[in-house]
Amino acid sequence: MDDARSRLQWASSRRTTRPEDIAYSLFGIFNLHLPVLYGELAEKALGRLLAEIISQSGDISVLDWIGDASQFHSCFPAQITSFQMLPLLRPQPNAEEPSAAISQSPSPISSEDSYSPGDVYDFHSLTRVPLARFLNRRLILPCIAHCVTVVHLKGSDRSAPSYTYSIQAFGLRPLEITLPNKLEVETRSRGTLQLVRPWHSKLPGSSAELDAATGEQLLSTLERPFNALLLSQLPHNEHERIASSTRITAQPIDRASILKSKIRIFNIV
Repeated sequence: MDDARSRLQWASSRRTTRPEDIAYSLFGIFNLHLPVLYGELAEKALGRLLAEIISQSGDISVLDWIGDASQFHSCFPAQITSFQMLPLLRPQPNAEEPSAAISQSPSPISSEDSYSPGDVYDFHSLTRVPLARFLNRRLILPCIAHCVTVVHLKGSDRSAPSYTYSIQAFGLRPLEITLPNKLEVETRSRGTLQLVRPWHSKLPGSSAELDAATGEQLLSTLERPFNALLLSQLPHNEHERIASSTRITAQPIDRASILKSKIRIFNIV
């Protein structure tokens, strides 16, 4: 199990007497020192676990889930069973670089990592993008951002319920997404939706200078389909994740669109 999500998937089918014990039983596996608070909601216990994983290591593989969002945070699932699906094939760490995932002990984030929500990086400055952090119930998340330009309701099933939308976004091929809740007309029309690819240090090239060989390796990686998050803009430069009923699989149009893409630092609540 090479990242946090693999461990969560392994634990997603476990059953415990107390629902919150599923999260508590993972504290030791991730070598995290968190208080056990019997009586709290299971989704809050899971949220505290996921927040600490990101805070300690920057490992954002825990964002790869489908289902209902937690009341603790929009980027976390309400139930650990949301991790049962198999992940998309993710790029492996460079052979010469240690994994950024949590193993027996988390790798603390350096105090030298600095960022500000709204910071923008281009393809040639990817080596300077900081790791994700979770601070004060906010996820500070670097992402390759694709602004949504067209949203069209294609169909709905009120018995499920589910709503399928055709989506177009800058730099991406057209795609469809299925959501458990209908998008408000205001959200669809005001141009505040973003499809984003969370950036993390396991992508080839992110831990070395972008010479020709490393740049080619990185381009090859970024050409592949990826698991996208759908974000909606809120006041005060904040965003929230919109949970989906199925995986949102996106793919860049071509290499030119990748080279034009930007990484933004999102402040997600």
